Amino acid sequence: MTAPPQDSVHSPQGLQSPINGSPLSQYGFGSEYSFDSLIQDNPFLFRIYTPKIGSQIFNRTQPYFVGQKFNEHFTRAAEQLGDYSFASGESITSATTYQDVAQHMDWTQRHMSPFISTTFSFAWAIWEATRRYRVGLKHDIEVAIIDARMLVGRAATALELLRKGTPRERHLDYWKWYRYALESQDVLVHGSIPARAVLASVPLLSLIDKLPSYFLRQDCDAKSLSSPFDALSWDTMDRKPSFRQFCQDMSDQFLRLPAEHRLRDATGGSVRLAMAFLRPWFHTVVEEDFFAANRQACALALLIAQWPAQWWSRDHLEMWTVIRSLVQAVAEEVREKQKGEVHREVPRLQGVVTNLERVVQDYEEAAVTSHGVLTKDKDGDDSEEETIVLPLSSPASVVEYLYPVPVIVPASAVSAATASVTQDVGPVVPPAESSDSSRPTTIILSPTVIIHQQQHQHKEQCSQAAAQQVKAPSPEIEKPQRRRPHSLVETASCIITGVLVGAFITLCIINSQRRTLVYVT
Repeated sequence: MTAPPQDSVHSPQGLQSPINGSPLSQYGFGSEYSFDSLIQDNPFLFRIYTPKIGSQIFNRTQPYFVGQKFNEHFTRAAEQLGDYSFASGESITSATTYQDVAQHMDWTQRHMSPFISTTFSFAWAIWEATRRYRVGLKHDIEVAIIDARMLVGRAATALELLRKGTPRERHLDYWKWYRYALESQDVLVHGSIPARAVLASVPLLSLIDKLPSYFLRQDCDAKSLSSPFDALSWDTMDRKPSFRQFCQDMSDQFLRLPAEHRLRDATGGSVRLAMAFLRPWFHTVVEEDFFAANRQACALALLIAQWPAQWWSRDHLEMWTVIRSLVQAVAEEVREKQKGEVHREVPRLQGVVTNLERVVQDYEEAAVTSHGVLTKDKDGDDSEEETIVLPLSSPASVVEYLYPVPVIVPASAVSAATASVTQDVGPVVPPAESSDSSRPTTIILSPTVIIHQQQHQHKEQCSQAAAQQVKAPSPEIEKPQRRRPHSLVETASCIITGVLVGAFITLCIINSQRRTLVYVT
């Protein structure tokens, strides 16, 4: 086989293309099953799980997944596993025994297992998650994608640990467990998986419509389907499914596609599914570390592209260049979109800060008004300035009010000048001047109303004004007081009294016994 072109061998930072590596086959591990050697070309692990309400830890410094032996509703997991590590020179393979892995593989004893199950195969993760969704009652299944390189020393394949058992120690279900570990490419992680190692966790339903076309039926209309699982090309309701048969069927369906459709699924379809797995993480990292996000997405997309037929991918070396170009184009678009959002967000935040500053300023001025601040002009001893501050929200307006002096301007006059005044305005008493003169007062109403009244008074005018205020008003200008009209009760009382007195006088005149009546009266 000829050497691949130079641009298809190296990634943006010199990472060797996985085409020349040794990616895992569809089924099993082949001759190599060591975890430390497999992660060089297979850097991703997948875990199928159902999130528990109120139990998932969102603190990035604490474990994301915890072995059931340590899992007491995640209450003491951080304390027990925070400082956990193997002794110097030890690894999970040397520190654990066959009994530990047998306890994990036995469903009746798994609650005492210190391990967490993961898999190298994205296809097995999708196939098993679909089976659990359709056959079981777990409809909130998610698939987590994990950086396998961050688990070195605490993870091993299930085959490595199972092979530690001697024939005398082997359980009756040993070979059943062995076949399961082989087909699922099972990896056991001891203790916990830290949150920083979990790249993303996505619901199963968000992956179904992102699968390449060879996973889907070719003779159905997606709009007429009652469930997204009806579009899948394998029987999801089979009570005894076979992952080996599933792999064979998907490969056959891929090879039956036209050549251009195969290239489309191996490039665009693989990038689409890789982005569906990595979307939350990718959108976060692409702005901080563009090359790291690009490299991880390319590696996952190429592993997906090689899965249906590795020999076909080796014959199409241009596939790596196309995948890398597609991922880079997507990464650049995402980064540019985020930059545009930042530029649009900055003016909005500036407007918010400006509004907050205005609110604070208005509050401070209103606080000054509540304490009745009076300021004096410092330009001269014979001038005085009175300031009244009223907090308002309306635009600035100017009202000129002409009043005779002396007079008291009530609050209603200022309220009538503008409809935006919501607080009562105290009376403004201008300094007294001669009775035949009047001076205009300018009232400025703004978001904070300041009424300035400044008048110059001379000593002679002050003395005249004081004399006029002390002097009693003249009789000519004093108005006569108007009497209150009689009420109906008073009028009726006068009439009845007059009738009674008149009747008594008449009785005294016409009666012969006048003296007796007068005496009695």
